[in-house]
Amino acid sequence: MQVLAILAGLLATTLAAGLSAAASDQYPPPHRIVVQVERGTWGRARPGDIETVLTSVADVLAPSFPRHASDRIVVEYSGQGPRVLFERSADGAYRVFLNVQDARWDQFAYQFSHELCHIFANFEHRETAAGSVARDSQWFEETVCEAVSIYTLKQVALSWQRSPPHPRWDNYAPVFRDYAQRLQDEPHRRLSSNETIAEWYSLNRQRLETDPYLRQENEFLASRLLPWLENTPGSLRAIGYLNLEEASIQGNFGSFLKSWYGDCPGQYRAFIGQVIALFGNAASGVEEATAL
Repeated sequence: MQVLAILAGLLATTLAAGLSAAASDQYPPPHRIVVQVERGTWGRARPGDIETVLTSVADVLAPSFPRHASDRIVVEYSGQGPRVLFERSADGAYRVFLNVQDARWDQFAYQFSHELCHIFANFEHRETAAGSVARDSQWFEETVCEAVSIYTLKQVALSWQRSPPHPRWDNYAPVFRDYAQRLQDEPHRRLSSNETIAEWYSLNRQRLETDPYLRQENEFLASRLLPWLENTPGSLRAIGYLNLEEASIQGNFGSFLKSWYGDCPGQYRAFIGQVIALFGNAASGVEEATAL
């Protein structure tokens, strides 16, 4: 009951403030994220066209992450899969690798938005002073970034439907939307009515903490978070407050949620409250998060 009361208060406060996840994306960023695509094995896709697509993706997300509005991102091809490096370039740009070839703009948007989400979620705080990387709660960050990727595909579809970056791409908007739907329809993403997320987490906790890249598990939980991400006021803004406290990343999942909740301004906490209620007491220490 305490969790439900907290959630009710959060949602009432946020709605009274008149905020909405969709509305936050209507305002253009004061600066534009600069995306630079290096030459590589991109197939028939030209670096300049890739830059246009990736900049369109950044424009969809950047208004909700004002701290990163002036970021520079260098993008390179890698056959080993998409990733973002802890080490920045000599001039301070983030370094992102994508594994897409030819004019698969939907794939470019999907992969790039995932890596952008890591940047916006302060992923670099997971690297400790000793050079090791804290992994215990990284699985949740991976899950959030998967949900953001599907959200972004739908938003890019809307953006390109209104105003495509090039006239010759005016019929491409449905491709983004169709790809998002195909991902959502994959069998392993479907939610079972016979098992709560708290029960699912208790069964899988050790595996998730050991290997944050269990993609089917990440994608399964992302399906549960996606409707909240799309409809809860301030949800994208809340993601920008993940991993702010480096010390909390080494703790258990409950401590991680408590830190996230405490670092996030009140008007954006509704999404976090929903996550806390979803896991309930299965995440050790989660009770303290709701008591803030």
